[in-house]
Amino acid sequence: MAKGQDNGTTILLGLEDYKVGEVWGGEDRVMVKIEVKGREKCPHCGSSRLYGHGKCKSREMLHTWSNGKKVYLEFHRRRWKCCNCKRTFTEGRELVRSRSRLTRPAEAEALWQLKDRNFSQVTRELGVGYGTLRRLLEREIDEEAMGFMQDEDEIYLGIDEHSFRHQELVHTVTEVKQRKVVGILRDDRIVTLKKFLTKIPAGKVKEVCIDMKESLRKAAEAVFPLAKVVVDPFHVIADSNRRMDEARRIEQDVHRKRQVQIPKKIFLVGREKLTEEKKQKVDTLLERYPALKGFYWAKEKIRELYRQPSRGEATKLLENSSST
Repeated sequence: MAKGQDNGTTILLGLEDYKVGEVWGGEDRVMVKIEVKGREKCPHCGSSRLYGHGKCKSREMLHTWSNGKKVYLEFHRRRWKCCNCKRTFTEGRELVRSRSRLTRPAEAEALWQLKDRNFSQVTRELGVGYGTLRRLLEREIDEEAMGFMQDEDEIYLGIDEHSFRHQELVHTVTEVKQRKVVGILRDDRIVTLKKFLTKIPAGKVKEVCIDMKESLRKAAEAVFPLAKVVVDPFHVIADSNRRMDEARRIEQDVHRKRQVQIPKKIFLVGREKLTEEKKQKVDTLLERYPALKGFYWAKEKIRELYRQPSRGEATKLLENSSST
């Protein structure tokens, strides 16, 4: 590989400390062969006096995603023994955990995707299995993940619920601006959540983003009385879509006695994303089923509210909507 191409690949993949070798691709994947660049130091005592202590088997690890393809690294790792402390270690531990098939950047992306998606959606989008996702979450329960917040001046939290295959609900806590998962709790009980939140420096928390559950709002206000508690736009829009679809099903299943099939998806897609032809189709359906008009335009007003460039513009739009 040419030196310029090598440098570009290492920067794009975040592999500045590694030497990139052969790169090849398939229908749904890209493979990149890498090895550690330069000489290692002992992670236990810091000594550079090492000698080879064997090689690990070459391992394929999922590293990132690009243009719909998975990017895998083929990593030839070596084992070293320190001449000073006599301890052994495997190189590349900052890139991949022991026995993991995902690199640390891939793990971080999968966890972030789980913030506002369920397991099925993340599995479909990233191609990471349910078992792997659950193990990642369970490992993040370790409270050492909260350590970085002690040095932060301002903290912006996100609290949400996730389900394990729709069986077990748990609360997740993230630092929104840092895009870090700081806690995956063992259940969805408010008592468990409050106990966890009390370990976070209350004076540093400026904002808490939650879903639309009243119990979460009360918990956040009780633990962080000085913080602003807001609802995630994703949940507000999702709630308006649910109400729109409930009205559609009532119109179709109750009043029309299943004699007609009213389309679902076209009502849930944002109007700004529709073609002119599909907008006309929506308008025709609303004229045919006037009971749906209020739900549809309320949903669209909410979407328009969140598209405003500033809080002031959003407030003005909200006031104008209220007056009309």
